[in-house]
Amino acid sequence: MSTSSIVAAVLKSAEQYADRIALIGGENNVSYRELVRRAQSAAAHIARLAAGENVGIFLANSIDFPPQVLGALWAGKIVSVLPTLAPAPLLKLMFAEAKLATVFTSLDLAARLAQAAVPYALIDPTYASAKEFEIQLRPQEAALLLYTSGSTGRPKAVALSEQNIISNAEGCKEATGFDDRQVMLAILPLFHAYGLTVTNLLPLMSGSTVVVLERFMPRAVLSAIEQHRVTTLVAVPSQYRLLVRDPRPCDAGSLWLCIAGAERLPETTGREFTQRFGHAILPGYGATEVAPVISLNIPETNRPASVGRPLPNLQVTIRREDDSLCPEGEIGEVCVEGPNVMLGYPNDPEATANKIRNDVFHTGDNGFTDAEGYIYLSGRADEMVKITGEKVYPSEVESALEKIEGVEEAAVIALPDQKHEARLHAFLQKKKGALLDENALRIACRELLERHKIPRSVTFIENLPRTTTGKTDKRSLAASIVC
Repeated sequence: MSTSSIVAAVLKSAEQYADRIALIGGENNVSYRELVRRAQSAAAHIARLAAGENVGIFLANSIDFPPQVLGALWAGKIVSVLPTLAPAPLLKLMFAEAKLATVFTSLDLAARLAQAAVPYALIDPTYASAKEFEIQLRPQEAALLLYTSGSTGRPKAVALSEQNIISNAEGCKEATGFDDRQVMLAILPLFHAYGLTVTNLLPLMSGSTVVVLERFMPRAVLSAIEQHRVTTLVAVPSQYRLLVRDPRPCDAGSLWLCIAGAERLPETTGREFTQRFGHAILPGYGATEVAPVISLNIPETNRPASVGRPLPNLQVTIRREDDSLCPEGEIGEVCVEGPNVMLGYPNDPEATANKIRNDVFHTGDNGFTDAEGYIYLSGRADEMVKITGEKVYPSEVESALEKIEGVEEAAVIALPDQKHEARLHAFLQKKKGALLDENALRIACRELLERHKIPRSVTFIENLPRTTTGKTDKRSLAASIVC
């Protein structure tokens, strides 16, 4: 049994920088002293209303989010952070699987939980004083239950320890030089690993400032960067693309780190962002199961085609199906060892044993490394298809399609084909005003792709669908073809 190391780290920040602004939300500023007071108040409120060990937090992005999560940890609870966009049946299932005592939410979201027949309690927006409430012991190693994005199936609960979270934050700090002088803009959903760990807990444990936006709106993001002199921005590629398209002027001279994660960064997006704002987008790589960062680029040695080098406290290997190690340049499965690797999937020992074998986490992503340790991703192992006996990764085809004039973004899926084992179907989002038809596309493809990699059918689409974390929703695209 132990008390929260995450809370202790934030308390240390508050001791050093009591009057420094910890959180900014709209017109509201919260100092580190006030953040600690609110976390302590939330802890007492949670302990009073939830007798069990496990509680849920169901909140939209706001400056209430960090003190509620910290408060639950302060109260000695295991905290399940529920995705706010989950439908009612999934919320009910998550509540049961996590064995939650109750879920803490805001008034505007309470109806969603009521619809799901999930017991809930409202957070205390007044943060009544609770100076006497001490940090409580937690009887289990697990501290947080976060959910995967669900891009390849139903979101899975991932049990993370505080050591997982803290070691990931320390690795990020060592790799980048992130310190107590930064201003982090939090625009990713805070219920997701990148949003919670990287854009909230990392800066708050470091003594930096977090600017929380309730929702992603390009003009609001550009305004916040300029107004608050933001230094660090973590976003998904689709968000960076929308920032490039927005015409609002923006002085982005304060930016230092602009990191992209969650999915492949199109070359055009990276190039256009740099041209407009004068900063490179730094591709990174991670997974909820690794708390979440595995690797990233840094400004001095950015290689946009790669997802960077592993964090200093992680070991990444590339492995064949027989678990033997691949030499540099050979494609295999990306595997991770180190203190960031999750405790497991709660109540699913079979799935846990399938992903963690001999203390090695198997990501399910294929890729290779070069002589300097940079990681290059080929695509999901379960997305690799064979066409006329040749291996094809949809991500490779997508990258090629996005080089064609007039193509804004591409998503490629494989469909069954009796003659060729499989066939590729491309969904293409055109650039505004582009004159591009299927015939012109095929001509361009012959210059960029081998014959068996050229999509045999195409759907032009106004906007590619997204998951709750901003990834391209290929499952809904595939379903649209079936229908």
